[in-house]
Amino acid sequence: MEDISLRELIEILLRGKKIITLITVIAILVSGIINYMVLEPEYEGKVVLMASGINSRQQTVPQAIGVEAVLNTLSQYQYSQMSIETYKEQINNPQVLQQTIDELKLSEYGITRRSLKGRVSLATIKDTNLITITVNYSDNKLAADIANTIAKKFTDFVSEKSKEQAAKSSNYIKQQMDVEKENLDKVLLEYKDYLSQPRGLNELQKELDSKLTLITQYKTDLLNSNIEEQKTKASLAAAEKQLQSTPQKIKVTRSLLDEPFMSQAMKDTSGNDSKDSFGVVVEAEEVNDAYTQLKILVGNLDVELAKIIAQKNNLQKEISILQKELETLQGDLAVRQHEDMIMQEKVKFSQETYNAFLEKYEETRIASSSAIGESTIIIVSPAVEPMSPIAPNKRMNMAIAVVLGIMLGVFIAYFKEYWQASSPKNLSM
Repeated sequence: MEDISLRELIEILLRGKKIITLITVIAILVSGIINYMVLEPEYEGKVVLMASGINSRQQTVPQAIGVEAVLNTLSQYQYSQMSIETYKEQINNPQVLQQTIDELKLSEYGITRRSLKGRVSLATIKDTNLITITVNYSDNKLAADIANTIAKKFTDFVSEKSKEQAAKSSNYIKQQMDVEKENLDKVLLEYKDYLSQPRGLNELQKELDSKLTLITQYKTDLLNSNIEEQKTKASLAAAEKQLQSTPQKIKVTRSLLDEPFMSQAMKDTSGNDSKDSFGVVVEAEEVNDAYTQLKILVGNLDVELAKIIAQKNNLQKEISILQKELETLQGDLAVRQHEDMIMQEKVKFSQETYNAFLEKYEETRIASSSAIGESTIIIVSPAVEPMSPIAPNKRMNMAIAVVLGIMLGVFIAYFKEYWQASSPKNLSM
């Protein structure tokens, strides 16, 4: 049964070979006419762009804190912060397409924004910052020109929008910078008034230093006085002890000749010459010179000891007074130091805040006058005039026409055979 069925199928094809051949030839002719006479050749212009600085900026901005973080947020430029996909989507921006149409006068060719967008294909290369812009058009030169113009207009578009954003940020930062400048001037004036107050920090510090030097000198003098006192007391004790063991008067034996007064008195009363009285001896008491000298020494040591004790008392009194003054001064100085630290912190914070605004203002001012798009979007490979069209693929179309013609012919052949076999005339026979 299978052999019979296959044979019948082949016989049907052989009987319908004329139809199959005719339909196939017609399909080939139609395809040839369409390929060579109806369809216009399509050329492809391709531009490769590189969006630079995307990853690095997105990583560095979140590291800032405080005022810097706020200013970084204010000074971020919209298109310099976009991802590669966002860049790609913005290439088909209506403004970019319209500017391309206007510059190349594409409206004369009947090209609108919608039709131009349909001719533009965008793609990104994986794991890179590269974007390809592909434009298909029947004119090979115009296809390349459209692709290059879209790339250029997109770069200008990014620069324009970045400048607008930078100008807005710059104006806002300028206003805030003026406010911070006024605050800084107020703080500096307040600090100046604080420094001009009597008994300021420096004055208190110098006064404290001088009193510390003075009390140190007093304590040194007191220490020396203690040493002198001990030495004087030791000398006084030794002198008093020696004085107690020394007699106040001593007995002496002398000849009358050794006493001029007694010798003259005897001569006047007896009329004898002093030589006659030479052998007369007299005992007498007189003040001990050693005792007298010791007595004077003890008195001097008493006086000196009294002076030393008086000096010690005065030094102790002065030291006590200075210690109280130092305690008061140290308290006043601590208060002044705290006030001065607060003032310096206020000045430092105001100065740093103003400097931060000034720095960001200069950055945004420069950015508002620079072509950020040209530095962010780089045309790596501009489009060149294609030498051969990419469409239509005539060989492919002819091959498809042959296949379709054969399939259609086979279908018609089988349908014809079925129609004839199923007619009432053939069924009745």
